[in-house]
Amino acid sequence: MKEFITSYIGEFISVVIAGFGGWFFGRKKQNAEVTSAEIDNEIKLSDYYKTMLDDLGSRYEQKYKDITALYESREKLLRDEITMLKNKIKILRQENISLKKRISELEKEVIK
Repeated sequence: MKEFITSYIGEFISVVIAGFGGWFFGRKKQNAEVTSAEIDNEIKLSDYYKTMLDDLGSRYEQKYKDITALYESREKLLRDEITMLKNKIKILRQENISLKKRISELEKEVIK
């Protein structure tokens, strides 16, 4: 049994040393890959924010145009309503004048 352990202990130590050496020398490469991935992610994120900000300007312009059109249509509607009410006032004044004349005529008939 002792021979079995001694024959494989050298191989075991060489595997451990190789594993440690691979880890030790590979960590610089791994750190560089992680840093590169972080930089790529930050670039993608900045592109995403840039796209959002570019889109924000066009969305703002569209909303501004929509609100302007809404206010203009509302103003036109109110102006039309004012014109209609002025015409109605004019008609009611004429009707009032004619009714006053009619009252005056009827009062004259009653007095006679």
